[in-house]
Amino acid sequence: MLESRVRESIKILKDASRSYSLPWALGFSGGKDSTTALSLTLKAKEEGAEISKLYVIYADTMLEHPFLRKKSLEALESLKAFEWLKAVVVKAREGEDFISMMVDKGYPAPSIFNRWCMARLKIYPVRRFLRQIGKRVMVLGVRSDESARRKATIGTEPLIVKRNEIDVRPLIKWTKFDVFEYLLNTKRWDGESFDYVFELYVEECGFNPDVPCGTSDVRFGCWVCTLVNQEKMPVSETLKKVRVGLKEISSKRENRIIDENGNPRRLNLEGRKKVAELFLEALEKEPEAFGYDVGALKNKLETFLKDAREKTLSL
Repeated sequence: MLESRVRESIKILKDASRSYSLPWALGFSGGKDSTTALSLTLKAKEEGAEISKLYVIYADTMLEHPFLRKKSLEALESLKAFEWLKAVVVKAREGEDFISMMVDKGYPAPSIFNRWCMARLKIYPVRRFLRQIGKRVMVLGVRSDESARRKATIGTEPLIVKRNEIDVRPLIKWTKFDVFEYLLNTKRWDGESFDYVFELYVEECGFNPDVPCGTSDVRFGCWVCTLVNQEKMPVSETLKKVRVGLKEISSKRENRIIDENGNPRRLNLEGRKKVAELFLEALEKEPEAFGYDVGALKNKLETFLKDAREKTLSL
């Protein structure tokens, strides 16, 4: 079954390459689906797919799961062996990273009602880069079996033609178990094993078909994510403390600016101080969990706290 899935996916990619003479792009998170989609695209090229240029785009939030971020950046580095491919790391604009948005601008922790982090840290940086490419073929690692709602939303077609983009979806008919089986039985493009991806997801959901891996309930991504509803992401107590703390701080009215109608808005100075203290404590204990310039971030947080305390004393 898996072999037929692989052959079908490679055919989808090869057919698209012959139909559209455009640059290609692929969003890479380092997770199971984008890793599999990238591996299949490289195999298709090896087998004659007419892809002249492929951009592999990684949106670095600088707060990704530490081990997965490390492995993702290593994988991107290994892609330098392919002259026709360019690995691109994009980030939020200066002052729009997660910590700046909360500490400097007072944004409350992201919630199901306001997922501002997705736009600032991932969607906008990727879109800015894609605009530079222009019209392109976009390889997506989406699967219709992720949920009934997902299937109804994205359909099951492997190719979607849009005004500025041709979406190719080689995994659209794959199941979660197809992806795991592929990663277990396939070497990475540089000969390394995909075991690290597999092991992370086994720790996350234990191959339990009833657990919605890759959804907002159980997911990989930012260790600071306040949208996660289950304690499944394998991170340290130090990092969990930050995530829980951000939710608690944002949920209390005493830490928010209250508008004329009595509605909580952005974090007030006291709330922002508490957020800065949380991040500073974690930074000192686990600097490797931060993709920032650690020295610069430490100085920024310490300076903010010093200024905030002086401002409080002057009131």
